[in-house]
Amino acid sequence: MTVSAAQRRNIRYTAFALGGVIALMLSLFIRQFINPAELDAGWLRSRNAVIFEAPRQIDPPRLIDQEGLPFDGSAFIGKWSVVYFGFTYCPDVCPTTLALLRQVQDGLKPAQGRRLPVAFYLSSVDPARDTPAQLKPYVTHFSPAFSGLTGEFLDVHRFATQLNTPFRKSLLPDGGYTVDHGSNLALVDPRGHFAGFVTPPFDVAKLTELLEVMRARP
Repeated sequence: MTVSAAQRRNIRYTAFALGGVIALMLSLFIRQFINPAELDAGWLRSRNAVIFEAPRQIDPPRLIDQEGLPFDGSAFIGKWSVVYFGFTYCPDVCPTTLALLRQVQDGLKPAQGRRLPVAFYLSSVDPARDTPAQLKPYVTHFSPAFSGLTGEFLDVHRFATQLNTPFRKSLLPDGGYTVDHGSNLALVDPRGHFAGFVTPPFDVAKLTELLEVMRARP
């Protein structure tokens, strides 16, 4: 069958148009995932993540770490930080979450170039029992690189409130108590600002992917 000159022109135009559409889709993909200055809302929702348009400045915390050393938030600078509020006497949710975060940590690529380090913190909501001596073996059981935070109750409460994490003591029938607390993961950016949060249920692959995108942002 003979193809006329007009038909050949139409084929070329169609091929050019399809090539343009493919190039546009590819550029949008690269912009979103390789140079993600702006994150797609639907993509974030599928990962249970909320990222603020303008990160929220927080007051320097007045806490102590698992070594008993003062923690004023300066360790947040220059890296992304994931802060989970929990306590060492937590029966199930806290250890499950920390075990999951260890998997996320193991799945992250090494920090290099624009890919900043990622730090993980357990900030106690039970400072009366969670002394540094109690926190250190607990957090390092999940990962030697995890850090624990505690302090005076009002300082702990102030820090948790700034990161939108409520908690309260709940009495048990035997006279003891537990602590009910929010289970979000707070994200602190390399300037030490509250950048957003991730809500449960957590998925290792999606959370790892989210952190890889966030740590490469300009």
